[in-house]
Amino acid sequence: MSDDTRRIDRATPAIDNFRGDYANLAALIQKSWSENNRQPLLYTPDFLKSLFEYPEASFSLAPTLYTGTNPIAFSAGLPRRMRFRGRDIRVVTSTLLTVSPESKKHGYGIVLWSELVKRARAAGFDGMLNFCIDGEPMNGMIVGCARRLNLPIERIFSAHYSSVLLRPAGSREPTPDSDNGSVEELLRLAAPLSDSVPLGRLWSAEEAQWQCMHRAGAITARHTAGSRSGMLTGYVMEVDRPDRAQCLLVEDVLWGTLTADERLYLLRKLLHRAAASGVRMATVPDLHYADMQPFTVAGFRSSKRILHAYLTIWNGDALTEPLPSIYLDVF
Repeated sequence: MSDDTRRIDRATPAIDNFRGDYANLAALIQKSWSENNRQPLLYTPDFLKSLFEYPEASFSLAPTLYTGTNPIAFSAGLPRRMRFRGRDIRVVTSTLLTVSPESKKHGYGIVLWSELVKRARAAGFDGMLNFCIDGEPMNGMIVGCARRLNLPIERIFSAHYSSVLLRPAGSREPTPDSDNGSVEELLRLAAPLSDSVPLGRLWSAEEAQWQCMHRAGAITARHTAGSRSGMLTGYVMEVDRPDRAQCLLVEDVLWGTLTADERLYLLRKLLHRAAASGVRMATVPDLHYADMQPFTVAGFRSSKRILHAYLTIWNGDALTEPLPSIYLDVF
């Protein structure tokens, strides 16, 4: 083989499993998403690594288009267990679909999304979730790709967000939580939701441990008052801008049996903890499974961000209308 032929072979894009080259992936995402109209979050190598430390996460569910050693397009499917209308299912959440700026308009995004569907079906998953920001072309692409593959797909929910700017925390620290009990509390408080909403996330002990303790930027707060208790979880990410401002993304809103005043205390406890670590803003989606009044009282106001959730189930009842509420992580 000539030197010219070898150079051509190395330059030919090829789909492979993700190789764990988190620094290269972080650079690809930052470069590609910097072209977005909205301020993107900063996906650092450590944050990306933690996503693949989730139980049952696999590089085989992250088809990546490489040119030699360089990733030029990427897609990932993160495993989630859910109860959908009384049926326990395993799905992948499609996320981080990215194509390098110089490789866009070549159809690589469609190719990788279709490859992810193929791999998820072969791995025994029951379906896929996709999240798309309102107004972005991705909404049409996802629906079009699903229909070309003869997959049923429906926009099942649209999540509206609220946000608040945080003041620097004072010296007074709320009662600290011990690490012991967070996992058990999450499992106990989240369990009823899988039966009270049409689509609810199911947790294993290992998944709850990742959520509370091992994911990058994890932050939680718990409050107990007599026999009443509640819990909030979230994680912190940097915003991709020069000052690298930190943002708290509130995730599990588990008020449990707390009263209205106790819910507000729990929320302020979480926000104080975040502010004490340097966080300057917080955001939360309204998925209609939890009381959002404490967030309003705490100063959260509606933002322009709307995130649409699309669900496809390979084999099952066809979806015909949006769901009134969901309990899962949206991103």
